[in-house]
Amino acid sequence: MKKGNSKITKNHIFSFFASSPKRKFNYRQILSKLPYEIDKNQIKEILFLLEKTKKIEQVNPGSYKLLKKTKSLEGILDKTNKGSGYIIQEKTEKDIYVSEKNILNSFDGDLVEFEMITNREAKITAIKERRKKRFVGIVRREKKKIIVYTTGKKDKVEFLIINNKKVKDDEIVVVEFKRWSKEYPEAEIVKVIGKQGEVENEIHAILEEYSLPYQFSNKHKEDAKNLQNLQSKEEFKKRKDLRNITTITIDPEDAKDFDDAISIENKENQVEIGVHIADVSHFLKKGTDLDKEAYARGTSVYLVDRVVPMLPESLSNNLCSLRPNEEKLTFSIIFYFNKKKEIVKYWAGKTVIKSNHRFSYKEAQYIIENNTNIIPKEISLTSEQYNVENNLKNCIVLLDKISKKLRKERISKGSILFNKKEVGFVLNKDKEPVETKIKESKDSNNLVEEYMLLANKKVAEIFEKQKKQKNIYRVHDLPDDDKLIALERIIKKLGYRYSFENRKTIHKNINNLLLEINQTPEKNFIDTLVIRSMSKAKYSTQNIGHFGLSFQKYTHFTSPIRRYPDVIVHRNLQGILQNKTPNNNDLEDRCFYLSERERLATKAERSSIKFMQVKYISSKINKQYTGTISGIMERGLFVEINKNKCEGFIKVKNIPNDFFVFKEKEYLMQGRHTKEEYRLGDEVLIKIKGVDEQKKRIDLLLVEKL
Repeated sequence: MKKGNSKITKNHIFSFFASSPKRKFNYRQILSKLPYEIDKNQIKEILFLLEKTKKIEQVNPGSYKLLKKTKSLEGILDKTNKGSGYIIQEKTEKDIYVSEKNILNSFDGDLVEFEMITNREAKITAIKERRKKRFVGIVRREKKKIIVYTTGKKDKVEFLIINNKKVKDDEIVVVEFKRWSKEYPEAEIVKVIGKQGEVENEIHAILEEYSLPYQFSNKHKEDAKNLQNLQSKEEFKKRKDLRNITTITIDPEDAKDFDDAISIENKENQVEIGVHIADVSHFLKKGTDLDKEAYARGTSVYLVDRVVPMLPESLSNNLCSLRPNEEKLTFSIIFYFNKKKEIVKYWAGKTVIKSNHRFSYKEAQYIIENNTNIIPKEISLTSEQYNVENNLKNCIVLLDKISKKLRKERISKGSILFNKKEVGFVLNKDKEPVETKIKESKDSNNLVEEYMLLANKKVAEIFEKQKKQKNIYRVHDLPDDDKLIALERIIKKLGYRYSFENRKTIHKNINNLLLEINQTPEKNFIDTLVIRSMSKAKYSTQNIGHFGLSFQKYTHFTSPIRRYPDVIVHRNLQGILQNKTPNNNDLEDRCFYLSERERLATKAERSSIKFMQVKYISSKINKQYTGTISGIMERGLFVEINKNKCEGFIKVKNIPNDFFVFKEKEYLMQGRHTKEEYRLGDEVLIKIKGVDEQKKRIDLLLVEKL
């Protein structure tokens, strides 16, 4: 018996035609095929609208069929880890879904031709251009064949090797795709990286997977060394001289490139705080081979055991790096604060500075917490106890005080405050992980962050006044509604009552949620959920504001040693100060490219962390740990180990004492007979079962619920 359905949509009817693209139907035939009752006038109205929007055509009076498109549709395929994908089109807001069965023989990133089968779903009909031809994989010899199994998450392919190459089982190789035959896709081995599981080989494999170059040519190295002559006494005379102003750098203890410094002058009626950034654009001239190489890289890549720099070492670590007691060329923003610690004016321009001292975050934090001049040897960069000059100590204390006021104001205006704990590693001489460490932002980190945010914001405000000139903005769109609904549903299952329907209160409610979970077992998991609900920040010439920071104007100015967008921002800012208009006709294309390079770098960084987690846990087989359930799916439970923040997976069959079923609506795992439940945030005792280094996976056994 048919049931009534008042929510029939155009998509329902379009899907009906799309499923039989060559047949024609009248409204009576459609009514007879539908599994629910619907008013005939409603059907007729939808048919009229579909014809009007050129989705169907009337072939006879009252008879319709799918309108055959003369122009083929094209787009870029973005595959998911599950084998399905989305087609991205330049001029459409919504991506088009493609199921695994309709993906054809496409690789991630291919330019594909497709046809719509519903309003939201497509079928790939042809591959127009292979954008990706090189893949990383593991060698397996099968009888007389050499098969390479790819290690990438998106393209799970088995390549038949067609060139003669002496390789061994379990070696990591780079292959180049040649053709798709009936049995296997065929490829040639172009590079042998080495044995699977060894740190150096695995890191090189990650860089190859994401097409990230990790060496500079001899010419690029030589070009960089020859730039030394651009730092001269004559150049110093052209700039504002700040060499006698108290200036410091605060960076991680293992940092080698120092691209920002902060100065402070505490005068009778005002405090002057300067944010000084390495003047990379002075040395990196637009259009040179070295500039082209930096743009091609787009960003430095920070892996667990190394940095793959955007610039050669002679630039990044020497000439441009703001090392202590060295005269350096900088681009500065100076802020003038009144007695109430309010900004009353600013100055921007080229400068020369001389840093008085380099502090690590640990050293600066110790001064903030203890208001002392003494740095103990346990945290000292020199491994010896030493005394900080009184003016430097006072400098850090005052900078901290003002930064806390800035931070408080920023949060009050809606800036979302994340403080997610991240896992780091202590490595031995062979770069193997022997210990984990938890990285967490403290006052010293926040101090630097606030002044960098302030400088970036001010430069964007300067840009906004120049309506005739295109500029780069760092933008962050509003969160997707569907993702917010999913977030709200999950946190309610955990007992948190927050609504994200009202756009005006999203910032406030997210911050209240993050504050409430601060000391709970599920903190890291909910932090991750909130981050995933957000849109991805990117570069654009269209300023739509930055949702996460709650800034109407924002850009990236403070890290030109490691980010190419900052180099462009420096050039554009200098153009404005000199009343010159740079040629920025291709700037939007550059924004898109640089956003993509950043995305690839982030993926590589995450892959290196995941590999090191697996490598570290591989020495802990059969050991027991307490953990927190961080994810639930039909196949089992994700658990984050409390001690080291490494995440593993428990297959549903390895949950003892019952047969467990995933309850999607309740978002929990429940025993069929015992009704025992496992929820997000539950603490459990687990045992390390094993690791899969190829898949970068940690397998766990559930011992008991705590």
